[in-house]
Amino acid sequence: MQTPFPPARELIPHAGRAVLIDGVLDDTDDRIHAVAAITPAHPFFVAGRGVPSWVGIELMAQAIAAHAGLNGRREQRAPRAGMLLGTRRYRATSAWFSDSMQLDVFAQREFGDSGGLAACACRIECAGRLLAEASIIIVEMDTVPTLQSGAAP
Repeated sequence: MQTPFPPARELIPHAGRAVLIDGVLDDTDDRIHAVAAITPAHPFFVAGRGVPSWVGIELMAQAIAAHAGLNGRREQRAPRAGMLLGTRRYRATSAWFSDSMQLDVFAQREFGDSGGLAACACRIECAGRLLAEASIIIVEMDTVPTLQSGAAP
């Protein structure tokens, strides 16, 4: 896939098979369109079924992380650490994303701003058909919290 955007593995803090999105097709200040292919090489693939639709939550979160990575590049700064805080109203139209599906993953900021707490309206489509949707709550931090030696978790 040729796009003007860097590969997903350069935009999100995941490595190897943990990178579930394949790339970015479009990105603006407050929304992103990422893509993901469902193939037997997918780490959650189940032969004869595909990928469980609950994996859609992580696809949405990775699209948001890629958006944050692109924002960081635009602002000429390193990406901030981020966490998925919650998901509201995740709804999928079926239990599985089928083999050979090319998923379009969309995330649009509903509130908040880059570098803090935000909520994104997300959806996953295949050939224009809605497969899943949710509101994802995330937070970006300037630093990664660390535990002091001997401190309780």
